[in-house]
Amino acid sequence: MLLPLPYHPDLGRLLRSSCPPGDRPCWLRLDEGRRELFGASPVAGIMLVNQPITPSTESTIVYRESREAFWQGLSGLLAQQPQVSLAKGRFQGGVMGFIGYGPSPDRRNAFPEAWMGLYPRFIEIDHDARSAVLACLPGHETLPPAWSEIVRNVTRFTPGAALACAPAPAFHLLEPFRPLTSPARYRASFARIQGWLRSGDCYQVNYTQCFRARCEGSGALAMEQLLATSTPAHAAWLALPEGEVLSLSPELFLRVEDGLITTRPIKGTAPRGADAGSDLALRRELEASPKNRAENLMIVDLLRHDVGQHAETGSVRAERLFEVESLPQVHHLVSTVTARLRPGSHAVDLVRDCFPGGSITGAPKKRAMEIIAELEDAPRSVYCGSIGFIGSDGEVELNIAIRTLLRVDDEIFAWAGGGIVADSECESEYEECFHKIGALLRALEQM
Repeated sequence: MLLPLPYHPDLGRLLRSSCPPGDRPCWLRLDEGRRELFGASPVAGIMLVNQPITPSTESTIVYRESREAFWQGLSGLLAQQPQVSLAKGRFQGGVMGFIGYGPSPDRRNAFPEAWMGLYPRFIEIDHDARSAVLACLPGHETLPPAWSEIVRNVTRFTPGAALACAPAPAFHLLEPFRPLTSPARYRASFARIQGWLRSGDCYQVNYTQCFRARCEGSGALAMEQLLATSTPAHAAWLALPEGEVLSLSPELFLRVEDGLITTRPIKGTAPRGADAGSDLALRRELEASPKNRAENLMIVDLLRHDVGQHAETGSVRAERLFEVESLPQVHHLVSTVTARLRPGSHAVDLVRDCFPGGSITGAPKKRAMEIIAELEDAPRSVYCGSIGFIGSDGEVELNIAIRTLLRVDDEIFAWAGGGIVADSECESEYEECFHKIGALLRALEQM
């Protein structure tokens, strides 16, 4: 069943404010920002846990304690949904959620390493067509109370008016963000990485640091502030009873559409200039930088290998190399790799064998991840994982969860990092972390 809804460009804001965490709402910005997808009240889900937790009262959630068991369970969860045929180009139903890089940064809390829910009711917003549609898959046409309230709010929504839902407590920080890695610790880790690079142990290591603050109030309101600061193509927001994810990601991890695999790694960053002249100079310097181009090419080669495991022979292509994309705070160097999905390969297998994205590990991936585990002060949790959907029809869109924050109880975490190679300069890499995340942290500190 497809139910047309009133369209407004700001409809996503209303949807993010319409559901409590118990409904496990998930909002995704897709297709370079041309579409949005919103789901709530999943009928089933699978959660990867890294420590004993109090099981949810939702009897349909399955818990797994190993990555292998999670991937197997994810395939089984997708198989629960019957195949449907909605309009071409639409989400056909499937799982939405996140797959984290690792455990929670604070082992006192029980935020999961991964969550994927089966959402048979969802709203898709198409900004090009200026349309919004509620889809209810077969067997789920009757709306539960939570969804009836969402539809009422959307129907009553007047552009420019106050949101027609319960007021949320204002979000604010109880203290400024503080780095968990001291400058001295960062420099010591940088020196150790340089030693491994010089010995040929690896070619690139993506080293990150974590920031933490205490907070209170509505995470949905915090997300509005962040979206007012940055407008990334692959943003996402999830509110779960276990915690809340606020992702302002500019990077696509994997898209599968009509059998075409696309990945767009970011590697190479420069700050924006204070005026048009200096900004253009920084952009051109990044585009021509031999160091950044070499760093980017390392990851392109890694991703060609990763997607090649499930690609038709000879179909892997580096379509575009070293394009500069400009965001409000930084310029990025981006490349595009495509391939055709091999018949017989399942989307879950592709995601599993490419995960985590090479742009946030380094190369070779296995050794870089070992170094990351040894050096980083705080586990990455959802950061550097992926957020998005895997469709029951094999379609996929997942981001790389950079510029991503995690809120658990009264704590909020953020991360930033960059790829370190043999000719990297320590102070430059350290400052790059603040170019990437500084504006988002300041935006929350000013609320």
